[in-house]
Amino acid sequence: MDDEDLSINADEAKKLSCDEIVQRLKVSPKTGLKSSEAKERLRVAGPNEIPEKKVNPIIKFLSYFWGPIPWMIEAAVIISLVIGHWIDFYIILSLLLTNSLVGFYQEHRLRI
Repeated sequence: MDDEDLSINADEAKKLSCDEIVQRLKVSPKTGLKSSEAKERLRVAGPNEIPEKKVNPIIKFLSYFWGPIPWMIEAAVIISLVIGHWIDFYIILSLLLTNSLVGFYQEHRLRI
């Protein structure tokens, strides 16, 4: 059993029919793999898993300031600053920061 027969990447799988995939992987759709075959494929090809991509927490936090709605709020902050409406400036800025902090906290809390 060689490595090429043990796996098919996503691009290849899109081009093949189900029957071609079954034939190439040398499996039976009715009976599946024997335990010994499954252990051998696991040993040779490794587990069938997608590695988790690590994102820098600072970059993730800053991403809450990127997008159409944050841009609109940031524009309101800048306009308030330019025209000297200090109360509006502080209120809008605090809402923007609070929204980002809460979103970051909620997403981080869900990953734990």
